[in-house]
Amino acid sequence: MTSPVAPRRLLCVAPLVPAGGVDTLLTAFGMLADDQPELAVQVVGTGPLARVLHDQAAYLGLAERVDFRGRLAAPAVRSAVHGCAVLVLPHRDDTGVLPATGIALREALATARPVVATPLAAHPDLHDRGTVVPPGAPTLLAQTLQSVLSRTRAGVDGAGPADAARTDGDEHPLRRAWLRVLR
Repeated sequence: MTSPVAPRRLLCVAPLVPAGGVDTLLTAFGMLADDQPELAVQVVGTGPLARVLHDQAAYLGLAERVDFRGRLAAPAVRSAVHGCAVLVLPHRDDTGVLPATGIALREALATARPVVATPLAAHPDLHDRGTVVPPGAPTLLAQTLQSVLSRTRAGVDGAGPADAARTDGDEHPLRRAWLRVLR
């Protein structure tokens, strides 16, 4: 009997507005989902796009793996950071940065939790300790997340990067995902 796969979670703290970039994260997660069955997303934030983003997750077949938590108090945000594999801040502009974003970012940096963020959500320390990606680029975000997850799995589980990013052939997982979309 095989053992169950340990769940891993991406945490996003952003308002559910266009500036928050949550739609970009959902698209990137859709590219990774088939090859990362243990991966889930938790979104902290509220806003007028809540229904649209729920619908996007459902359309991508990810509704069961995306948890929209709404607004959380500071202690709950800190706790969520401790339970995540990667903090993702996909903001398109600085109007998408919540006070809870700063709390999450400070907690991630203090606990050496990996962070993938756009320059608009970036903190000066991220340039040395995190990974900065351009806003609104889901393919690049997916590639970066896959790389960060592979590195963190290798460091935490002792599995090599090849184990973390296992594929069924020589094709890159994102290439396979795009081929499925194009068919």
